[in-house]
Amino acid sequence: MNRRTLIGVGTALLLAATTPFVNAQERTEVTLLYTATSGFLTAWVATDQGLFAKHGVDVTPQLASNGSVIVAGIVSGSAQVGLPTPTVALQAVDNGLELRAFASTNVFPDPANGGVVVGADSGINEAKDLVGKRVGVPGIGGLLDVTMRQWLISQGVDPKSVNIVEISLPQTGDAIKAGQVDAVASVDPFSSRAVQSGVGKLIGDYLEVVTPNSAAGIFVTTAEWAEANPEAIAGMQRALSEAADFIRANPDAARESVARYTSLPAPVVANLPMPNLGGELKAEESLGFWQKLALEQQLISEPVDLDQFIIPFPAN
Repeated sequence: MNRRTLIGVGTALLLAATTPFVNAQERTEVTLLYTATSGFLTAWVATDQGLFAKHGVDVTPQLASNGSVIVAGIVSGSAQVGLPTPTVALQAVDNGLELRAFASTNVFPDPANGGVVVGADSGINEAKDLVGKRVGVPGIGGLLDVTMRQWLISQGVDPKSVNIVEISLPQTGDAIKAGQVDAVASVDPFSSRAVQSGVGKLIGDYLEVVTPNSAAGIFVTTAEWAEANPEAIAGMQRALSEAADFIRANPDAARESVARYTSLPAPVVANLPMPNLGGELKAEESLGFWQKLALEQQLISEPVDLDQFIIPFPAN
C-alpha cells in the first residue's frame, strides 16, 4: 500500500468517525415531488450523496407530471415536500392553504439557458410574431407562465393575444416538431436540447425580466407537517447547504444526478451550465418580485405574509 493510498484510507476513516449519520430507524421519511428541471439540483445531490440521510431524513424523490400538481400532492399527503415555483405556492396560500417554505432551489440570474423556443424554420423571430400562436408553458400561473407573460408585455405584446396552453417541459422539442405548439416557454435542460438537436431556436430570454436574487423554485410543505417535524426541516436545510458546497466542488458528480433525474443523455448534460444555487429564503429578496407580479396579474387577491410563510434556516 503506497503513501497516497494510506492517506486516502486515513481520510475516509476520519470522515466516517466524525460525520454524524443518523440511524435509519431514527430518520423521518419524506417523499419529495419535483419536476425535471436542472435548477432543482441541490435536492437530487442531497439525496444521492446521502446528505439528507446524514441529517435524519430519508428522502424519496418522485417525478411530477408538471408543476401544477405539486401543491395538491403535498396537501393530499401523498408527498410531504414539493418543489413548486413561488407563484404557484403564493396562489395556494391566497386560496386558504396553510403552507410553509423552507429553502430555495436556485436563484436568478441563472446561467442555465431559458427562453421562448420556437421551430427553427418557423419564421417566428420576435415576441410580436407570437400573436395568434400557441405557446406552451409547464403550468398556467406558474413561474415560467407569469414571467413569459411579463416578457410579452415588456415587448409590447398583449398576453391575451397569445394562446397559452400547458405542456410538460420534457416535451419541448417534440411538441414543436409535431406542431402541437408554435413555441414553448422552456428552460434547461430541455431548451438546450431542443436547440442543439436543430428542432428549435431561442427568440428571447423572458427570464431577463426577473429581479436578481429572486428564488426560482422553493421547498414547500404544509404548516401542519412543518410544525410536527421541525427537526426534519432543519435537517433538510443543513443538507441542502452541504449539497450546494458539494456541487461547487464536484460538478462532474453533480451532472450524474442531473442525468439520473432528468433522463437526459450524458452528452447533453455535460454541456449544461450549473444553476445559480439557492438556499436560505429571505422574504423580500427571495419572493418580493413574485408577490408583486402575482398581484399585478391578479393571481392573488392580497399580499401573502411572507415572514409567516418562510421557515428560517437554523442558526448553526
